[in-house]
Amino acid sequence: MKNIGRLFVLDWKRIFKSPFAFLLIAALVVIPSLYCWFNVWALWDPYSNTQDLKVAVYSADRATTFQHKKIAIGRELIDQLHHNKKLGWRFVDSKQAVVSGVRSGKYYAGIVVPKRFSKDLLTIVDGKLQKPKLHYYVNEKINAVAPKLTGSAASTLQTTISKQFVDTVAKTLVTVFNQAGIKLDDNLPMIRRFASLVTTTDAQLPTIEKYLNEVAALQAKVPEIEAKLHTANQMATYLPEVNQMAQKLVSAQQFLPMIDSAGQLAGQVQTKLPEVRQAGTQLNTVATNFDQLSTAVTNGITVTRQSLTIIDEVDGTLPALTAFGRSAQGAVATTKNEVLPKIQQALTIVQSAVDSGLSLIQTANTSLSLSLTQLQQQLASLDTSPNTAAVKAAMADHLTALAAQQGKAASAATQTAQALSQVQTSFQHLHNSTATPFAEAIRQLDQLAATAQAVQAEATAMAAKVPTMSTAQLQAGLAQLNTRAQAFAQAAANLQQLHLGTSVHQVLSQFATLLGASQTTLSTINNQIMPALPSLLATTKSLLTQANRFLTQTQAQLPALRQELNDANTLLNGHMALIQSGVTTVAALYQSDFPALRTKLQTASRFIATDLPGIETQLTQTLALANAKMPALKQGLTTAAAFKQNDWPTLKDAIQRGSSAIKQSEKTIDLSALIKLLRRDATKEASFLADPVTIAQTSIYPIPTYGSQSAPFYLALCIWVGALLLGAILITEYNLPKALTSVTIRQQYAARWLTFAGLAMLQGLIAGLGNIYLIGTYVVNKPLYLLGAMFLSIVFVSIMYALISLFGNIGKGIGIIILVLSISGAGGNFPVVLSGKFFQMINPWLPFTYAVNLLRETVGGIYWPNFWTDVWKLLAFGVVFFCLGLLLKGPIRPWINKMHHITRNSQIIE
Repeated sequence: MKNIGRLFVLDWKRIFKSPFAFLLIAALVVIPSLYCWFNVWALWDPYSNTQDLKVAVYSADRATTFQHKKIAIGRELIDQLHHNKKLGWRFVDSKQAVVSGVRSGKYYAGIVVPKRFSKDLLTIVDGKLQKPKLHYYVNEKINAVAPKLTGSAASTLQTTISKQFVDTVAKTLVTVFNQAGIKLDDNLPMIRRFASLVTTTDAQLPTIEKYLNEVAALQAKVPEIEAKLHTANQMATYLPEVNQMAQKLVSAQQFLPMIDSAGQLAGQVQTKLPEVRQAGTQLNTVATNFDQLSTAVTNGITVTRQSLTIIDEVDGTLPALTAFGRSAQGAVATTKNEVLPKIQQALTIVQSAVDSGLSLIQTANTSLSLSLTQLQQQLASLDTSPNTAAVKAAMADHLTALAAQQGKAASAATQTAQALSQVQTSFQHLHNSTATPFAEAIRQLDQLAATAQAVQAEATAMAAKVPTMSTAQLQAGLAQLNTRAQAFAQAAANLQQLHLGTSVHQVLSQFATLLGASQTTLSTINNQIMPALPSLLATTKSLLTQANRFLTQTQAQLPALRQELNDANTLLNGHMALIQSGVTTVAALYQSDFPALRTKLQTASRFIATDLPGIETQLTQTLALANAKMPALKQGLTTAAAFKQNDWPTLKDAIQRGSSAIKQSEKTIDLSALIKLLRRDATKEASFLADPVTIAQTSIYPIPTYGSQSAPFYLALCIWVGALLLGAILITEYNLPKALTSVTIRQQYAARWLTFAGLAMLQGLIAGLGNIYLIGTYVVNKPLYLLGAMFLSIVFVSIMYALISLFGNIGKGIGIIILVLSISGAGGNFPVVLSGKFFQMINPWLPFTYAVNLLRETVGGIYWPNFWTDVWKLLAFGVVFFCLGLLLKGPIRPWINKMHHITRNSQIIE
């Protein structure tokens, strides 16, 4: 124990002796608390800021009429929401604004009141019930919690409307009953007499109404009815013509999708008119300078053929020349003069190869621009062509050819760069210097090759997808390809500004001068120049061969290309004003007039398809019935008039005799009790019907704020993080002075554990005090809360210290794994039963589970059986890990040292 105490004191002396170590230790003590404080502070009362959750609201509800009063429930709902501050309501002017705002993330959710909301709500009156709907849109991508809050708001809105509706209906009914009760009381004598009359005549009322109404109304209108029936019969003869015109109207609706697509396309083309004009300008420029292209191709073919002939001559004599040079290495200067002309002749070919490569690149640039122009023309004709598949196939072939052409350009640029690099290397060896005259040219050639390869890859990919791409997708693809082409053109222009041909000529002249210099020996030529010459000639020959083949193919295609270019130039630039005018007119017509026309045509078509056949059938049947029954109608009216004249007095006498029987039954009806029932308080009755059940809530262990509720979880988390930081920063081994060399490993383990435990207790104490007095979290038992925090610090640091002391970096990793599992499996934020089976299984084995429960007992109120259970289980964790570390530290130390030695040898792991 004495040695343990001496080591413990030694630790603290070393801490206070080094200011930097003291500051670092102080930071380790305080920093974990910041993690707890900031998280608790941030979550203090998140539900009090729900007014910042933006929810868009739009009411399309149309007012309806009920009992001569306008009912506009949607407007009333909007008025109520203006005074509701629970959410950040945003009132917009269209359903599209709601949907687009939710989709873009501008609003967390949106609510739309449909047009028929008030009308559907009042269907309860006529019995044809139609439940009204609120359209609710929510963006669940923005945040995990916000959709739940806004969803709760939507449900609350629904409940509020339902409750108000029930309350209003109930209050209206009870009020009506109340008024009826008052009137019953005031007019009781008259009501008794009227009730007797109504009750007596109720069984005969349908017969009376039928005959008397027909006698009073129909008999006077018989001539008018006959005239209208005649007119209706004449109108029925026009039904075939009406049907024919209706079918034409329905057929016209079939063209609406085509018109809609054409209108959308016109709008899209209108936005692209500046690009079309730019394409026309570029096309005219290419057509004007076409002769320059033809001349350049012809000159390139001549130069490449001549250069290939020279390369073949030099390449044939190269082996003999090399052997001769090596055998005559010690000969006189005349021998050197025999070797040099062949080398210089080979070097002159490099000039031609570089010029050919550059010419090929510039020709490829011009051809690329022309190909893109032709592709734009094919795209413009796609929507008007009767055979879109053929147009797309032609575009795919064009893209494939463009990709092959760019591949050749990339190969030419790469080979030109290789040739320049080889010449530069040989020049450096001969000149004995590090000069890089072609460095910038090589870099730009490599960049140009990469750009050409990118154009090739993109064109190849697009060619494979063209048959299945829409017009909009093709436009986007060509726009992106045009961007790549502009990058290629810029790279070609930058390369042209280097005047590479002149630079190559100058370097080759210096090269020839150095070869002929007296200080350049035949040995230098054999060792420095001759070995590189075959590779240089091979690269140059490949470049010239490719350039010659490409230029020959291009020359064969030039006449057809000139004609296509002239035709395209005439078509586009000759009709540019007409194209602009037509596209603008169509786009304006589509945007202003087409929506109304489409709506009217669709409404008419629906009427023709759904209502017109029934109307026609009903009209035909009605006319047939009316024509057949008209004589009977006249006879019936005559009979009814006779009945009214002759039989009604008898019927009236019968009603009077029946009233005496009804008066006898009134003795069994208590009208006073009925009046008392009807005159009850309408407000109380309506309130009971709208909300018949109330909830009495009793909070056990109340905690006032969400931040206080979450504080135990984040305090336990910060204590674990603090223990992990101590293990990561502090070392578990001692560098012992000579006076303490006899200390055992277990004594060292126990002494350093005391240092760790002391620092950990400071961490827990500071974090707990900050929660109570800095943030103001709610705690029922503050002393036990602070003791619990320090107790957890000792347990957690015992676990982490044992893991790190025994296993080093592996122990740190295990500590991080336990932390990760504890966040999800300890039930800190959500009940563990809501998690997966795996987390429910590991929950009892995590010390974090009992740590959070222990702190919650001190915060909300202690239930002592649970409190002591948590204490004993945490104590078991701490004791077990402490004893494991104490007992295993010595036996496994050689193995751990060996593992540390291996990891340190990697020079990347401590």
